[in-house]
Amino acid sequence: MENQRVILIIEDEVPLLRSYGELLKSVGYNVLLAEDGYKGLEMLGNYAGGIDLVILDLMMSGVDGLDVLRAVDKDHDKYGNMPIIVLTRMKNETIVKETFDLGVSSYLVKTDTDANGLLKEIDKFLG
Repeated sequence: MENQRVILIIEDEVPLLRSYGELLKSVGYNVLLAEDGYKGLEMLGNYAGGIDLVILDLMMSGVDGLDVLRAVDKDHDKYGNMPIIVLTRMKNETIVKETFDLGVSSYLVKTDTDANGLLKEIDKFLG
Protein backbone atom coordinates (compact mmCIF):
# COMPACT_ATOMS: atom_id res chain seq x y z
CA MET A 1 0.00 0.00 0.00
CA GLU A 2 2.66 2.50 -0.91
CA ASN A 3 1.31 5.54 -2.64
CA GLN A 4 -1.59 5.68 -0.20
CA ARG A 5 -3.36 9.05 -0.35
CA VAL A 6 -3.26 11.10 2.85
CA ILE A 7 -6.34 13.02 4.00
CA LEU A 8 -6.29 15.43 6.94
CA ILE A 9 -9.62 15.91 8.70
CA ILE A 10 -9.94 19.05 10.83
CA GLU A 11 -13.11 18.75 12.93
CA ASP A 12 -13.74 19.72 16.56
CA GLU A 13 -16.64 17.32 17.18
CA VAL A 14 -14.59 14.29 18.19
CA PRO A 15 -17.29 11.63 17.47
CA LEU A 16 -17.68 13.06 13.94
CA LEU A 17 -13.92 13.32 13.52
CA ARG A 18 -13.57 9.64 14.44
CA SER A 19 -16.44 8.47 12.24
CA TYR A 20 -15.09 10.38 9.19
CA GLY A 21 -11.67 8.93 9.94
CA GLU A 22 -13.01 5.37 10.13
CA LEU A 23 -14.98 5.85 6.91
CA LEU A 24 -11.94 7.05 4.99
CA LYS A 25 -9.66 4.37 6.45
CA SER A 26 -12.21 1.72 5.45
CA VAL A 27 -11.83 2.69 1.78
CA GLY A 28 -8.04 2.76 1.91
CA TYR A 29 -7.03 6.33 2.71
CA ASN A 30 -4.31 7.19 5.18
CA VAL A 31 -6.01 9.57 7.62
CA LEU A 32 -4.67 12.28 9.91
CA LEU A 33 -7.03 13.71 12.54
CA ALA A 34 -6.94 17.20 14.05
CA GLU A 35 -9.54 18.19 16.63
CA ASP A 36 -9.14 21.94 16.12
CA GLY A 37 -7.82 24.47 13.65
CA TYR A 38 -4.61 25.06 15.57
CA LYS A 39 -3.70 21.35 15.43
CA GLY A 40 -4.78 21.25 11.81
CA LEU A 41 -2.40 24.06 10.85
CA GLU A 42 0.37 22.43 12.86
CA MET A 43 -0.13 19.15 10.96
CA LEU A 44 -0.30 20.95 7.61
CA GLY A 45 3.01 22.61 8.44
CA ASN A 46 4.63 19.36 9.57
CA TYR A 47 3.42 17.39 6.55
CA ALA A 48 3.60 20.17 3.92
CA GLY A 49 3.38 18.56 0.52
CA GLY A 50 2.52 15.19 2.08
CA ILE A 51 -1.19 15.78 2.51
CA ASP A 52 -3.30 15.09 -0.58
CA LEU A 53 -6.60 16.58 0.61
CA VAL A 54 -8.09 18.38 3.62
CA ILE A 55 -11.61 18.07 5.00
CA LEU A 56 -12.29 21.16 7.08
CA ASP A 57 -15.05 22.16 9.49
CA LEU A 58 -15.64 25.90 9.74
CA MET A 59 -17.20 26.35 13.18
CA MET A 60 -14.53 25.50 15.73
CA SER A 61 -13.49 27.32 18.88
CA GLY A 62 -10.13 29.07 18.88
CA VAL A 63 -8.67 28.80 15.38
CA ASP A 64 -11.73 28.23 13.18
CA GLY A 65 -11.96 26.95 9.63
CA LEU A 66 -11.77 30.41 8.07
CA ASP A 67 -8.58 31.10 10.05
CA VAL A 68 -7.12 27.87 8.67
CA LEU A 69 -8.11 28.84 5.12
CA ARG A 70 -6.60 32.31 5.48
CA ALA A 71 -3.31 30.87 6.77
CA VAL A 72 -3.07 28.29 3.98
CA ASP A 73 -4.03 30.87 1.34
CA LYS A 74 -1.26 33.20 2.57
CA ASP A 75 1.50 30.59 2.74
CA HIS A 76 1.26 27.62 0.36
CA ASP A 77 5.00 27.01 0.76
CA LYS A 78 4.53 26.35 4.47
CA TYR A 79 1.19 24.52 4.38
CA GLY A 80 1.06 22.92 0.95
CA ASN A 81 -1.30 23.33 -1.96
CA MET A 82 -3.97 20.62 -1.91
CA PRO A 83 -7.72 20.47 -2.46
CA ILE A 84 -9.71 21.56 0.59
CA ILE A 85 -13.27 20.36 1.08
CA VAL A 86 -15.25 22.38 3.60
CA LEU A 87 -17.71 20.17 5.50
CA THR A 88 -19.82 22.30 7.81
CA ARG A 89 -23.32 23.05 9.06
CA MET A 90 -23.10 26.66 7.83
CA LYS A 91 -25.19 27.62 4.82
CA ASN A 92 -24.43 31.37 4.92
CA GLU A 93 -23.84 32.54 1.32
CA THR A 94 -21.33 35.20 2.38
CA ILE A 95 -19.26 32.56 4.17
CA VAL A 96 -19.54 30.18 1.21
CA LYS A 97 -18.26 32.92 -1.12
CA GLU A 98 -15.41 33.79 1.25
CA THR A 99 -14.27 30.17 1.42
CA PHE A 100 -14.12 29.93 -2.38
CA ASP A 101 -12.27 33.26 -2.51
CA LEU A 102 -9.73 31.65 -0.14
CA GLY A 103 -9.22 28.72 -2.49
CA VAL A 104 -11.62 26.04 -1.27
CA SER A 105 -12.23 23.28 -3.82
CA SER A 106 -15.64 22.22 -2.58
CA TYR A 107 -18.24 23.22 0.03
CA LEU A 108 -20.49 20.57 1.57
CA VAL A 109 -23.19 21.01 4.21
CA LYS A 110 -23.15 18.22 6.81
CA THR A 111 -26.92 17.84 6.95
CA ASP A 112 -27.08 17.41 3.14
CA THR A 113 -24.09 15.05 2.81
CA ASP A 114 -24.00 11.36 3.67
CA ALA A 115 -20.96 9.07 3.65
CA ASN A 116 -21.38 8.22 -0.04
CA GLY A 117 -21.67 11.90 -0.93
CA LEU A 118 -18.47 12.67 0.93
CA LEU A 119 -16.60 9.79 -0.73
CA LYS A 120 -17.84 10.88 -4.18
CA GLU A 121 -16.61 14.40 -3.52
CA ILE A 122 -13.20 13.14 -2.42
CA ASP A 123 -13.01 10.96 -5.56
CA LYS A 124 -13.45 14.07 -7.71
CA PHE A 125 -10.08 15.25 -6.45
CA LEU A 126 -8.20 12.02 -5.68
CA GLY A 127 -10.00 9.41 -7.79
